Amino acid sequence: MVDKVVTIISIQDEYLSTISKQMIGIAGDLIKIRPISIKNLARETISEDEIVLLGANFIHPLVRPFLPKGVRTIEAKRGLNFVNIKKLLYAPQGKNILVVNDTKHNTDETIQVLRETVFEHNYYAYDPDTPIPEQIDYIITPGEMQLVPEGDMKVIDIGYRVLALETVFEIFEALGLDCQQFLLANRYMKSLVSLSNGNTTFTIDTTFSKWTEYTGGKTAKYFFKDVIAHSQAMNDVLYIARKLAKTSDPVHIFGETGTGKRMLAQAMHNDSPVKAGPYLNVNCAARPMDVLERELFGTESEGQTFPGLFELANGGTLCIEEIDELPVSLQGRLLQALEEGQIFRINGHSPIPVQVRIITTSDTDLSMSVEENKFRKDLFYYLAALTYKVPPLSERKEDFEPLIQTYLQSHLHREDLVIPPDMIRLLQQYPWPGNVIELFNALSYIACLEEKEITLELLPFYMKGRLQKAAVESIPQEMTESELNELIVNIEEHGFLEESLSILEVFDQGKKQHTSYGRAIVKKRLQEKSITLSEQQLRSRLDVLNQLELLNVRQGRSGTTISRKGELFLQTLRTKNKLVKGQ
Repeated sequence: MVDKVVTIISIQDEYLSTISKQMIGIAGDLIKIRPISIKNLARETISEDEIVLLGANFIHPLVRPFLPKGVRTIEAKRGLNFVNIKKLLYAPQGKNILVVNDTKHNTDETIQVLRETVFEHNYYAYDPDTPIPEQIDYIITPGEMQLVPEGDMKVIDIGYRVLALETVFEIFEALGLDCQQFLLANRYMKSLVSLSNGNTTFTIDTTFSKWTEYTGGKTAKYFFKDVIAHSQAMNDVLYIARKLAKTSDPVHIFGETGTGKRMLAQAMHNDSPVKAGPYLNVNCAARPMDVLERELFGTESEGQTFPGLFELANGGTLCIEEIDELPVSLQGRLLQALEEGQIFRINGHSPIPVQVRIITTSDTDLSMSVEENKFRKDLFYYLAALTYKVPPLSERKEDFEPLIQTYLQSHLHREDLVIPPDMIRLLQQYPWPGNVIELFNALSYIACLEEKEITLELLPFYMKGRLQKAAVESIPQEMTESELNELIVNIEEHGFLEESLSILEVFDQGKKQHTSYGRAIVKKRLQEKSITLSEQQLRSRLDVLNQLELLNVRQGRSGTTISRKGELFLQTLRTKNKLVKGQ
């Protein structure tokens, strides 16, 4: 009975998947691997007996509230999968290499590892805000192809970074597992080979239950109430999904990457006639045919039987993700199982009846795969009779701000993190090719920085390049004369212009120091300016400035900050005063 558990927590699902599968390949026969994405952390319970492996040290502030007292945490030190960089190893010495990653921190880390190991070349960090150095021979990226700049340069995608061997040693030591280092190093090398060339599956027949636990257990954790739908587009989707959930027929969901198809599939299961049964999912992308076949249908070998997902999901739901990536040679076998309600295990001779509700997903319209002869027509007609599309984030503008607030408050527990209205408007201009998942990853990254207010400078730097130009174009540098005079008149109607200006100056200085203020600190700063206000007087002045949108007044830990409009108001006043003094 396996009772040693390593819980792996990360922001990025791709990185979480990679290192979880790596650990299964290294120690799947010795320990249970339990991956948890930060966005699902609030729905999980971690015991003090588990070892918690953090995907990065900087996420610890977000994770800390969910960890029991005394639990052992280990920071995942990251290395490169050198099995994937053969082209670089064979290249003549002295090549100039541009390294592209999603953040400056990650780029610098990748360069450091390359310089320490493949020291024969010269490495340069890619920064979208600066020109690319001349005479670049290769571009290296750890799984971030979408960030690679356009051009004719040779690109080597070395895949997502992996756990460093020293972290694996640390995990074994923490668990008290006795394993000779050379044997552990051999397992480590095996895991790198298995992760290369898209073969990222570590399904081991003798430990198949680990695979079902790895893919999410047998429970669907999301319900329709969890889906944020303020937009008409998303409400239309929920209306259809609720109707289809009540049927027992196959349902196909398609939409761009990161739009929430997996959440909707789980919600449909939890609102279906088979909600009391198990929920399992499998992803067909980048999986060898023999592995997928074994996972779906199970195997028989030397008198032993190993059930597949159809059997394990019997009486419940099986969600087959990215069904368009299912090899054509398996599509016929899948159709036969669905039509006959029975399966044959690999090497098996007797049919096994199964009753499973099927939900499938794809990133594109499945009919396009049919037209390209990549998907069987008969399977398409069977699966896609009941279909709906999930809209991209760009078509859900009314959902944008509610999504942000829900993530910050419910998932990341950062109610104190302020997003000024001008930043909301600016973020809406970003195309969000990764949709809701990309939005969550960006917010998680910012939340880990423990700043009080989101600014352009805090965004992942691959986003800043696109948004800086839009920011300059969309945010005025000064107010018009009429706007300035109107605000002055509104403030003077309450009879405290000079005090209001001093209050704004206090908050302006605080923003430059990346600090939000409560009323006690503001009173102290005003007293330093020889301005004494009672609690009621200060509250009254803050309320007026908030109504005029010159301040962002928030309760509790969030504190109050000056708004972009307040900054423009002060900047315009300063410019005007300089002109008056110069006359």
